[in-house]
Amino acid sequence: MRSYGPNAPPKPSSAFTLYMRHRCSQSNDLISRPFNERRRIISSEWSSLSQEQKQVYYKQAIVERTKYEEEFAEYKKTDEYKDWLAKQEHNKSLSRKKNGKSSSKETHEDVDSFEDEYSSKFRRIPIFTHEFLEYNRERETSLRHIRKQVTKLDEETALLSKHIDNLAGAETNLEQQIKLAEATLASEESILAKLNKELVATFSDLPVPNPDVSTRSPNKGVERINPNNIESYLSRLAELTSSGHHEALKAKARDRLKAAVQCGTLSVCSI
Repeated sequence: MRSYGPNAPPKPSSAFTLYMRHRCSQSNDLISRPFNERRRIISSEWSSLSQEQKQVYYKQAIVERTKYEEEFAEYKKTDEYKDWLAKQEHNKSLSRKKNGKSSSKETHEDVDSFEDEYSSKFRRIPIFTHEFLEYNRERETSLRHIRKQVTKLDEETALLSKHIDNLAGAETNLEQQIKLAEATLASEESILAKLNKELVATFSDLPVPNPDVSTRSPNKGVERINPNNIESYLSRLAELTSSGHHEALKAKARDRLKAAVQCGTLSVCSI
């Protein structure tokens, strides 16, 4: 395998190579055998493995290749790689001049082909060999895995899109409910303001006894209605008129209510 410099990232291993390395780590007998014999034995074992058993090594090989491609992409940005590439180009140029082949076009084509070699393992594998077949299986497994991931992501995207649509619909409904509630509240506040104004006009000349009012106040123990005390005034008036001891006050209150309703100054309520 071609090296791209002393500090270049190590080349990734195939699934078969990973399995072979694993088996050798488990058996001293395999390590003691010649390489060709060792490879033949492990190749036979590999062929008998199920697809699920091989999948472990396929995944490891994909991880290694992905990591290698990322690291090599970063390594290509370094000065060390650029220097190494320039040195290789220089050596090729000298070799061509020595052999009477100094074509500029051929030099650039060779350099470009050499630079791209790292990204395609297929170019380095003799066709119809065991390693070539293993490489094809790895790529097919990788593609199946990617297709499954794409399908899964598409399904998740569809679910999220539906969820977003539901949230958008709920948001629209909620906004409509808020607008309706705001309109209702504004209407109720307008009615309440009108009622308070009419009540103040109706009972403006009807003070009610209230011992809680300071004797130093201009009202001297009585309470008169105003926009700020409507609730307390009406509570005090209702308390006194229902006690049975203030019939005259009760009659005056009824007379003022009837007169206000009849002349239209109290239009919000009726008696």
